[in-house]
Amino acid sequence: MIGSSRRPPGGRVVVLRNDDIALTVQRAGEVYRGSRFDWNGFVSQIHFRNMTLLGHEEALSQRDPMMLGRGLHNEFGITKCVGYDDCAVGGWFPKVGTGWLRKDDGPYSFDRRYPLEEVSFDCDVSGDSQVFFTCESGERNGYAYRYVKTITLTDLCFSIGYQIENLGSKPLDTDEYVHNFLCFGGRRMDVGYSLSFPRKIDVSRLSQNKNPDRALSITENRLDIVGRTDREFYFGAVTAGATESDGGAPNWTFSDSVSGITLSERGSFTPSEVNVWGSGSVISPEVFFEFRLEPGAATTWERVYSLQ
Repeated sequence: MIGSSRRPPGGRVVVLRNDDIALTVQRAGEVYRGSRFDWNGFVSQIHFRNMTLLGHEEALSQRDPMMLGRGLHNEFGITKCVGYDDCAVGGWFPKVGTGWLRKDDGPYSFDRRYPLEEVSFDCDVSGDSQVFFTCESGERNGYAYRYVKTITLTDLCFSIGYQIENLGSKPLDTDEYVHNFLCFGGRRMDVGYSLSFPRKIDVSRLSQNKNPDRALSITENRLDIVGRTDREFYFGAVTAGATESDGGAPNWTFSDSVSGITLSERGSFTPSEVNVWGSGSVISPEVFFEFRLEPGAATTWERVYSLQ
């Protein structure tokens, strides 16, 4: 029912674990309650052989855990928000996986805090290796969906699988990405960290190149941390113009020569966009999946994270 929330029983988190990895997975609405990121279950921390690999959107002194992102926090519609232009001021539009947000008199902005009405969430844990999260939106203004997220842990990797079905009478035309807040062992961005992609980065084709303290250096297909910064950096359209055949796959690898740990993401789709955001404490490669679902249609995709 719209305006209510069926919260899953149990504690605030689910922990999936094997001999090498423990994944802390947040249940819907138990910690994060903002209007931006997905509530429908997300990996808030990775412990790999007793080292943490994920950080937070803001420094500890500035952090509001109910509103700010952390871990592997995905979001729908940062650039293609469903239904915003299709409802009147004061009306409600769907933020997939989050809730129904009330429209104000300005253009949609991902960093604005919108009044929110909750939707129905459920959670089903399958042993130590798998958890299923389900979101049912109900219907408003012709929009309705069912969204299932499956997180599975196997050996030195884990996968996040997505399935969305359009249950409404209007298309769902949007995008999804994961804001990967990466830092190993709580160590801020510094010399030793490197982020690589499957193809050479063409600096001349970046849509944005924000590197205020020159703390990052681009060489061939790599972004290397070469110094410290307390300011945000951002590189837009890192794989601009690339197709999957020439390296434009949804892949990245983040390595740390200090700890010797490497974390990589591989997607099952051709990305619509790849960006890199970061600050003094974390770096976030962002790989976008864009889709359009006609009424009655469904789609699936997957992100696989591997460790070594």
